[in-house]
Amino acid sequence: MNEWEIAALVLTAAIVPCVAICALASAISALAVVEVASTLATTALMALSEGFHRQSFVDLAIIMGVLSVVGALAFARLMEQDI
Repeated sequence: MNEWEIAALVLTAAIVPCVAICALASAISALAVVEVASTLATTALMALSEGFHRQSFVDLAIIMGVLSVVGALAFARLMEQDI
C-alpha cells in the first residue's frame, strides 16, 4: 500500500460524517454536504488513479465531478419550493 492509496482511504473515510449529516440535516445543509462529499470522492478517485497507475480512474473522476455539479443543480431546482 503506497501513500496514494492511504490518502484515498483517508478521503473515503471522510465521507462517512457527510452521510450522517445528510441524514440529519435540512435540505440546504444536505445539498452543501453532498457537494463536499462529491469533492472528496472525486479526489479519492484521482488518488487511487495515481496509486494504481490507471488512467481510467482519472476519467471516471472527471465525469463524476461534472455529474455531481449537474446533480446538485437539479436537486436545488426540484427543491426550490422547500428552500
